[in-house]
Amino acid sequence: MTDLGRDDNGIEDLGAIRAAEFPLTARWAYFDHASDSPLPARAASAIAERVALLQDPRRPAPRREEYLAAAQQRLGRLLGVPPRQLAFVTNLADATALVANGLEWRPGDEVVLVEQEFASFVYPWRALERQGVRLRFVAKDGRATDPNRIEAALTARARVLALSHVEYQHGFRHDLAALGRLCQARGVLLVVDASQSLGVLPAAGQAWGAAAVAAVGYKWLMAPHGIAVLYVAEEAMEQIRPTAPGRYSVRGGWETSDYALAWHPDARRYQSGALNWIGIAALAESLRLLEEVGAAAVPRAALAVADHLVAGLQTRPVTITSDLRPAHRSPIVAFTLGSPEADEVLVARARDAGVVVGQRGMGVRFGAHFWNTTAEVDRLLAVLDGAGASRGG
Repeated sequence: MTDLGRDDNGIEDLGAIRAAEFPLTARWAYFDHASDSPLPARAASAIAERVALLQDPRRPAPRREEYLAAAQQRLGRLLGVPPRQLAFVTNLADATALVANGLEWRPGDEVVLVEQEFASFVYPWRALERQGVRLRFVAKDGRATDPNRIEAALTARARVLALSHVEYQHGFRHDLAALGRLCQARGVLLVVDASQSLGVLPAAGQAWGAAAVAAVGYKWLMAPHGIAVLYVAEEAMEQIRPTAPGRYSVRGGWETSDYALAWHPDARRYQSGALNWIGIAALAESLRLLEEVGAAAVPRAALAVADHLVAGLQTRPVTITSDLRPAHRSPIVAFTLGSPEADEVLVARARDAGVVVGQRGMGVRFGAHFWNTTAEVDRLLAVLDGAGASRGG
């Protein structure tokens, strides 16, 4: 019998981690992290602890501020930014809207985006059109996005370049360091959606030169819905004004009666009312697991599992719709059997066989995290073979 928990991706004690933190691995090969990630057991325990505390506030438990501080510190290390420049919000649209609505716009200003971006990252910019702001969409070249086309779109009226670090449909990864240098040379603000990378790929928000980075918690960060993070660079705070202030935004808090807008000197100014303390506790615990595994080990392991899939797909009559160039790879791999209908059948057959993958516009979407194994990939390849997608063998 194949050992689905073997440490074949270079992580020490992977089998023990899988058994303790992800008990679903006893039944499922889960490759749909680009949609939702299962919670580690420690994050689920933190949620249960906070719910029990709501039922009985006298129960002994860590203070919620302890979880908040831990989440900030760990996210700061993960994203490569000062923790004080991180704010906690609810979702990607809220985070993006805080940036979009916080800027001072003039009619004719332009926001540059890439075609096929995730909708929640586009709508806050689209709403600016009522102020005379123009959206310019960079056309994609098949599965890739040509940086030369991005550069050509940055006209003298461009104020913001907004794009995903990793594109959600097929996992194309942008060279954000190069794009950050381009934006700085043009006086353009770089705003990044890192929802499909933060937690599984190296991130360097400050080194990218990003004015802002947003990411949801429920994907690669392995947290629940309702918690997201927004990084705003210190030098960008003068341009990005708070637009939804509350008692958490100002130094006086709820104890002041003069209602002065004395903003916090850091990213707390973008937080309004009470936080999602349950989500923060779970996020802090998931981040603790990521740190225990190691910042270098996580992407190495996830990419090794994705590489195993690519090698298997290349011997089968499917079309890989992801860009396989090393500089643009991610743990997301998309492929198609030739039609949306055939892809849908494969996704259903895989689920019947205990393998979870997704489906998007570029076909079947596979997303590996550090705790997946190549043996689980072999289960997916076996489903493909059973569907008649094998070349000779």
